[in-house]
Amino acid sequence: MKNSAKIWSRILIASLLAAAVAAVVPGPGWLCAQDLHSFENDVPFGFRMSFFKGGGDSTLCLITITVDNKNLLFFRGSGYYEAQYEAFLNMRETETRSILKGLWDKTVRVPSYDETSLAKLFDPLTVTTRAWPGKYEGFVEVKDIQANTFGNGRVSVQVPDFNSDLPKLSTPLFYAVPEGQQPGQQPDLSPGGAIPTEGSLKVPSGKPIWLMVEVYADSSALPEGWKLTAEVVKALMLFPRIDVELEDGLLRQRALIKVSTGTMGLGTYELDVQLRDENNTSLARATSFKFRVVRSADWVTKNYKNEIKYLRYLIPEEEMERLQGIPEEEQATALEKFWAKIDPVPATAINELRVQYFERIDYANRHFTTEEHEGWETNMGEVYILLGPPTEIYGSRLNQIWVYEYEGLVLHFFGQNLRNRNEFDEYIRLRRWW
Repeated sequence: MKNSAKIWSRILIASLLAAAVAAVVPGPGWLCAQDLHSFENDVPFGFRMSFFKGGGDSTLCLITITVDNKNLLFFRGSGYYEAQYEAFLNMRETETRSILKGLWDKTVRVPSYDETSLAKLFDPLTVTTRAWPGKYEGFVEVKDIQANTFGNGRVSVQVPDFNSDLPKLSTPLFYAVPEGQQPGQQPDLSPGGAIPTEGSLKVPSGKPIWLMVEVYADSSALPEGWKLTAEVVKALMLFPRIDVELEDGLLRQRALIKVSTGTMGLGTYELDVQLRDENNTSLARATSFKFRVVRSADWVTKNYKNEIKYLRYLIPEEEMERLQGIPEEEQATALEKFWAKIDPVPATAINELRVQYFERIDYANRHFTTEEHEGWETNMGEVYILLGPPTEIYGSRLNQIWVYEYEGLVLHFFGQNLRNRNEFDEYIRLRRWW
């Protein structure tokens, strides 16, 4: 059993090597304001701009850049491991030619080697700058200082004007609860005060999301009975609306919206925040944007059956039924034993195969989800989860050919459907260890 387990684990490990050769997604496109956009190149990174009312006629821009640990080169120090990257932004307003520019650096330090290969979810680079309202175009670049590698992409954003056409809402900010602050403790929400550091838009399953929103009104329409509403939407799913009452008579105020993720599965969700009056009429709306619920450290202990569901590509149906039939209090132990059998590097503290498997499920949900199925349930998702990114991709969006050079496979897709399914199944059958 142990030797055959190694054979199966090598299928996924070998596909990791192919990931270094090519990426699945095409080159970066244009960025709309308030999106978290991932640029996939030598140094993959996420980029987001959030907007608040600044001094005078200006707008305060909060720039958030995220780079996962696994994409950086770490050097060993005395009792720590350290990486450093540099971010450069250069944008120009299309009419006035005003420049929005900046150069910033970030040091990431972790105490152990294992943490250098993990995704750092809550330590983004965040900076604030001011800009005049208007449409800006340009590019952003990230450089890994120690590896001397780069990631970049073109961006186009619309910086809003918070001094006209009121009422308006700021960008909903993913509020990162400060270290040491109790979960129920009310933070300082002084209107016009410093903008807090933004948390990641990758949210560990089961952890609540805190959104900070600023509301801007004018004296001709004083707030009375106003409220903020937040709705979370996913394909084929709709969650209950969340209402937060606002104070009457204040022209500028901040509010926190708490969004629970307890009933959300893994995957990508869309968030819609609106300002409504006492008659429930929409007065203003923030640009909707997406966030991802990812697997957290305690996810297994609270979601046994969910994790078992995701294992269907690794184990046969009868084994899934056996795991699901195990008493709930014993399922966590059974899962740990399962993953231990196929741990490619038992000497390390983490199971690299387990981490990679769920990262691929997350990627499949982001890129291959349809109106009928989550991405991981599609043919494309299944292939990507088991084999990783192909060496090359040909064709169009509806007709694609995926080439896996190391495996000697050429797979044909029409939409999400795998045409030469038998060839793929035979390849997997010959290497499956069950």
